[in-house]
Amino acid sequence: MSVALFSPLPPMHVMAMTTFLLSIAGRHRRRLSTTSPASSASASSIVWREVTGQHKLTIDGCAPCRTKPWDWHVTSRPFDAAGYTWRITYFPNGNSWVDDYDDGGRRRPTDLLAFRFTLLDRAGNAVPELSRGKEMCIFCGETARRKGFHDFARWADLQASGCILAGAGGEADRFTVQCDITVVREWTEDNVVGGAGATGAARVVVPPPDLHYHLNNLLWKKQGTDVTIHVVDGGKDTTYDAHGWLLAARSPVFEAELLAAAREKPSGRRRIEVRGVDPGVFKAMLHFMYTDALPEPEPESTTTMVEEEEGKQQADTAAVAMAQGLLAAAHRYKLERLKLMCEAALLRRVHVGSAASSLAVAETHGCRALKAACEEFIARPGNLKAVMETEGFQKIKAECPAALIEFALKQLA
Repeated sequence: MSVALFSPLPPMHVMAMTTFLLSIAGRHRRRLSTTSPASSASASSIVWREVTGQHKLTIDGCAPCRTKPWDWHVTSRPFDAAGYTWRITYFPNGNSWVDDYDDGGRRRPTDLLAFRFTLLDRAGNAVPELSRGKEMCIFCGETARRKGFHDFARWADLQASGCILAGAGGEADRFTVQCDITVVREWTEDNVVGGAGATGAARVVVPPPDLHYHLNNLLWKKQGTDVTIHVVDGGKDTTYDAHGWLLAARSPVFEAELLAAAREKPSGRRRIEVRGVDPGVFKAMLHFMYTDALPEPEPESTTTMVEEEEGKQQADTAAVAMAQGLLAAAHRYKLERLKLMCEAALLRRVHVGSAASSLAVAETHGCRALKAACEEFIARPGNLKAVMETEGFQKIKAECPAALIEFALKQLA
């Protein structure tokens, strides 16, 4: 069984010491009078408060759920917790729990929050081994409305935990998951110094930036678009409408192509043709250019009835293919941050099935860290023979033999 949440921040994001920085917020333009005091004093506060909420969801009839299709799911009724309205979606065979933020259609981001899913034992106590959570995340509108763990727990571990209770028929067929949500509210306030009877300043909570959300809406609603992009792949022509000013600002390659298109057609809608890029990869890249983030995979995207392990393997293969395609597209259009994000994603998925193809991608597009990781994996005892039997190895032999020669020379040195 699995739960969908943000993955934790790397350790490097955790500060080991307290830091204070002073920055100028504006210039005091009023001329000081000769009667004004030569010094002044003021005070202010940065205030954080935690608002917590909890909801327990019971799944009664988990055995019949196992016979449902891989993408079948069920959603709880809305519930209020920590100042927001939520739903929990459960995928028994896709093994996913999803926390779903319901903002009533207003599409506003939440405050910074943390949440955790925990399975409860027969006595209603939390089981630490079957608990996963996420610190420091934000839910927002359509692009980040759902978050969860895709790999929360295996059914074998769940059955061995003692968390499954007797259902209506007397068989072990029911369990309960607890969702804890903690919202961090932040504001600043002025403290009056030396003033008797002064009232406290009004509190204003400033929400986190949501420019990426509005730009994403601008893209998919096609508001004010002036460029049509034709993505030609295998004889199929897929079109996307976009904004030339944003493409030019994000990518120097698109900037040059748009200038060339403007010279050919000084007025009217400009047209760009893209070849050699999968339409799905290009759509994800376009999403990144507007939001500076990758679209989150939907747990219910697979519609094939497959066994649990086979489904995970298919999802991993698709994720590797998408990351490799995006890395190549990012290199082509000089999107350096996207390229590094894809390289980091591939570094986390170096295994027998991906090592050869990722090595070819790393060699072709100059990704040193990924190349070193793939070479180190292939060089381990027993891995080389298994990798040589993969489709990726045949591809690297045909398309990038120099990488194999370099690897062989390193092993002989």
